[in-house]
Amino acid sequence: MKKILLALSIGCISFAALSNSANAQSGYNPIAFNDSKNLMTSVRYLAALENPADLGTYVPDAKNINTKALKDFSDRFNSPENTQWFSDKNGFTSYFVKDGFGNRAYYDKKGHWQYSLIFYGEDKLPREIRAIVKSTYFDMNITLAEEVQTNLGMVYIIHVEDKANIKILRVSKDGDMDTMQDLTKQ
Repeated sequence: MKKILLALSIGCISFAALSNSANAQSGYNPIAFNDSKNLMTSVRYLAALENPADLGTYVPDAKNINTKALKDFSDRFNSPENTQWFSDKNGFTSYFVKDGFGNRAYYDKKGHWQYSLIFYGEDKLPREIRAIVKSTYFDMNITLAEEVQTNLGMVYIIHVEDKANIKILRVSKDGDMDTMQDLTKQ
C-alpha cells in the first residue's frame, strides 16, 4: 500500500511539475513525440493517476469493449488481473496495476492501440537506460521511471532527485538524454 501511495504521489508531483513551469529553470515540452497528435491530446490523462475514473466512463462489462482492443491488450500485457476499462469520445483506456504502479493503455474507437504509459521503479528500468542516467546523475536517486510506448517508438521519462533538486529526464531508446524539467526543492 505504501508503494502505491508513493507512486501515486510521485506521479501527481511530476504532473504538477510538468504543468507548472513557474518553478522550473527551463520549460521543455513534456512529451518526446511532438508529431503524434493523438498522444499530445491525450497527455491530459496523466492527471488521472490517482483516480482512474477521471479517464472517462467506466465500462464494467467487457462485451462493451472493442474485441480488437481486448485481444491486443491481452497479447501485449499478458492479461493482468483487475483491469478496468473506460471509454470516452476518443476510444478506450485500460487501467491496470502492476508492481504497485498504475499503468495505462489507450485504444481508438476501432480498437487500434495508440500508446501505453507504463510506470515502474529503478529496479525494472533496462540496464542500459539506467547506466546512461547514473553515469551523469550518479549522486541522485531514480524515484520513478515512465515508459511511453507509441507506434513511433519508445521513450523513458526518468525522475531523479537528491536533497535539493528534482530533475525529469527524457531518455530515448537509443540513449539520447535531455532534461525536461530542472526543479529546486524549497
